[in-house]
Amino acid sequence: MDLSLVIDVSGSMAGEKMQNARIAAQSAVESLRDGDILSIYAFSDDVYELSAPVVIGAGTRGELIRRIGELRDLGSTNLYGGLAAGIARMQQAPASHAVRRVVLISDGHANVGPSDPGSLGNLASGASEARAQVTAIGVGLDYDEQTLGQLAVRSAGRLYHLAQPSQMASILREEMGLLANTVATDVVIEVAPAPGVVILEGLSMGSRVERGHLVVPVGTLVAGQRREVLFRARLDTAAEGARTLATARVAYRGATDAARVEATTAAIPITVTRDGSVAARSRSSEVSAMVATYDASQASLAAARAIEQGNLRAAEAQFAAAERSLDEAQAAAPAAVAAELRDRRDRVRQARRAAATAAAPSASGGAPAPSAARGAALDAYDAAYALEAY
Repeated sequence: MDLSLVIDVSGSMAGEKMQNARIAAQSAVESLRDGDILSIYAFSDDVYELSAPVVIGAGTRGELIRRIGELRDLGSTNLYGGLAAGIARMQQAPASHAVRRVVLISDGHANVGPSDPGSLGNLASGASEARAQVTAIGVGLDYDEQTLGQLAVRSAGRLYHLAQPSQMASILREEMGLLANTVATDVVIEVAPAPGVVILEGLSMGSRVERGHLVVPVGTLVAGQRREVLFRARLDTAAEGARTLATARVAYRGATDAARVEATTAAIPITVTRDGSVAARSRSSEVSAMVATYDASQASLAAARAIEQGNLRAAEAQFAAAERSLDEAQAAAPAAVAAELRDRRDRVRQARRAAATAAAPSASGGAPAPSAARGAALDAYDAAYALEAY
């Protein structure tokens, strides 16, 4: 593994956030294995290199932990500069280290250098070109979820929302555990339509249509992980019978042999029929589950926007629709798929409860606290990304 820790040390990180960021970063160093590579950057007004890439071992681990302990908060938020430094190090990663990750910890909005989600998302795409992903950890209630979400999606990484700074160490340990179980890197799914078929759009987050093909960068896959791809296509149904809708291809590199690209393909068969009962019997519970998950993700994003606008009633309606969609799909699904849908439903329900709490009057009987609403919006946003496996 080649890991670059990029830590926000702007003034807003003072106190508990900074203390927990130090603990989390030190915990990450302790969980790395001998032979892994680590670089560390801090950013505020400027970018500070705490450590150029160092091979982890008995002679280096303690010194890295000591340097992290010296992190102090100061200044503004040059997120672009900090992220660019971490990505630049990934571009220098040796071929022997196929698992490459930039872990960004931030609690605020970028306000030094390029600061819009588009520019920072383009920078994250550069991480993909270096065969690396960005894990974005948003701490507290003031970070820019749109930007951190773009970083995760554009690099095929992950997004974490931490309402409490004390969660940092456990989340970072969880992330390190996932990365340690990587079975494939540089995973890309491509769907090529058959003649006469047009792929209209990719619905799965992070998917795009290029030259008529659906392309979905997945990044790393860990043992037991499942990724789903949903898209819309148009085809001529004048002629009945069996045919191929498209061909799916998955290309990847092994976690231990990054020099060799592996690939596997599979045809996606369909049958055109005028018989409604045949069509009804062919309904796939797995595809229905994917559609329900997509609908729930979109509803959770809509709920987040509604909460931010102060429309908690509209947010409640969106959450109810998301749960209903997942429950209906679960009722018709086989056991393994049903278990996944229950987990997704529970994730939405958790965000729904947070929104209900935000709508409740304060202890003094006054209006709900703005911080509760902001936290609920971030929970809803986080739920949407979790449903999409980010």
